[in-house]
Amino acid sequence: MNVEWYIARRLLREGRGGAASIPIVKIAIAGIAMGLGMMLLAVFVIAGFKREITQKLFGFMAHLNVQPHESTGEARGIPRGDSLISWIEAMAEVKQAYGYVEKPAILKSRRREGTIHGVLLRGMEASYEALFFRQHLVAGRFPDFTTDTISNGILLSAYAAGYLELSVGDKLTAYFVEEPRRPRAFEVQGIYRTGFKEYDDVVVLVDKRHLLRLNGWAAGTVSGIAITLKETGQTREMSQRIAALLDKAGAGCTVRRLEEIAPQIFDWLKLLDINVWIILVLLVTVAGFNMVSGLLILILDKVTLIGILKALGYQDISLRRLFLYVSAGLIARGMLWGNVLAFVLAGLQSCFHVITLDPETYYMSTVPLFFNVWHVLLLNAGVILVTILILVVPTMLVSRIDPVRSMRFE
Repeated sequence: MNVEWYIARRLLREGRGGAASIPIVKIAIAGIAMGLGMMLLAVFVIAGFKREITQKLFGFMAHLNVQPHESTGEARGIPRGDSLISWIEAMAEVKQAYGYVEKPAILKSRRREGTIHGVLLRGMEASYEALFFRQHLVAGRFPDFTTDTISNGILLSAYAAGYLELSVGDKLTAYFVEEPRRPRAFEVQGIYRTGFKEYDDVVVLVDKRHLLRLNGWAAGTVSGIAITLKETGQTREMSQRIAALLDKAGAGCTVRRLEEIAPQIFDWLKLLDINVWIILVLLVTVAGFNMVSGLLILILDKVTLIGILKALGYQDISLRRLFLYVSAGLIARGMLWGNVLAFVLAGLQSCFHVITLDPETYYMSTVPLFFNVWHVLLLNAGVILVTILILVVPTMLVSRIDPVRSMRFE
């Protein structure tokens, strides 16, 4: 029988004389609960924020993009893009691949004279599902690009529509920076808002056939091929694999990962990880010192018991182990309440969106949360391990207690 564990369980019992009934120990337990709860919420929020940002980036640009090698002068396209798309989609790791044609333009509203707005027109394949844009529609509908005749429908963001004072059904004109000048008339059929202003401001969806005519390209030619993978962790491996096969086929293309297309966004997200580590270190340190003070008070409160056990032949190492067991039980109790606190607050935010944000600054209208079971398990394990290691030093106090004097101590 483990005597230390048996005595520790008796000391952990609530009620008169129980370790958990000492006020300072209750404060230490509350400190552990508050600290762990805040740590879990910080991890949930940062993980949710990073997930929301990356999902919006994937919606605009996908995981991988096949593009022609950089060139100067007129825009280059990828010939026989449709055959490349079929070849790429046949790969087991690829979820979807679609071609697009891009061309910069200047939009001019017919309702507000003199107002113009620079955008990037993106012509989509007729087979493009557009789930991302459909999820963020705020007015109208997604234009139908599957018609036999070229569609004049256009999908633009709420930011651009507000600046140009446009609504669904309004007409506008697109001008292209080239000679001779060839304006094109479009009709606003849908308005979207993702909250990602840097991309909402410029990305406008149109029928790809408009841009093919303007560029003088043959059917099947594309500016790039967007590739969505089944597993986001395979981007580096798949980019190298697809690039090697494209070089072997002499396609004259390069494969770029999303991290290479928008490095500033991913560098910013990496800085958020540093903030999380700073928060975790500070809160673990505070929680550890709370437990140190609680354990010291507990040892002084049980000094008579320590003297009796020493008189019965207990060694210092066994007494230290006893108080580590008691500390572990108190920490576990605080961690249980900390997990409950974190999940209750996270549930309230997820269901009712209690805390809102300014989408102009944070790219979203409410605080996002993302739950990962491994984050929870690792954080709980790390907190209990670090806190117990911190408590090893205070347990050395028991070796300095004299059994004769301690049994007289009241």
